[in-house]
Amino acid sequence: MTLIAASNPLTRELAEKLRLRQAELRAMLQEAAGANIAGDNPPEVLDFKDVAAEETRAVVDEAAYAHATDELSRIVLALRRVEDGTYGLCEDCGEAIDERRLRALPATPFCTACQTIHERPGTPRR
Repeated sequence: MTLIAASNPLTRELAEKLRLRQAELRAMLQEAAGANIAGDNPPEVLDFKDVAAEETRAVVDEAAYAHATDELSRIVLALRRVEDGTYGLCEDCGEAIDERRLRALPATPFCTACQTIHERPGTPRR
């Protein structure tokens, strides 16, 4: 089943899901940016345990921020594909992406076969 038509009910459903997630991620990233600004002057750390806990929290926050930014980028690209009529088609081979895969990963640009190729060691990243 080709999902290139924006009038396709599945495409509309998944585009709405993508838009909702996009809004969630933007709000989360804005909140994180605000927390970073407010946290520029952290309270005085009293001992090594506090230092270790603060460093761990900072690493986790940084990883979560990077993950959210990456997911947001993938969503923006998926919504562009909806707009240009190529959503649901694999960017590599041009074949339709399976509906089950799109429901699980609505921002995916690749069919399962092409994604497998991209995940092989030594395959250049896009």
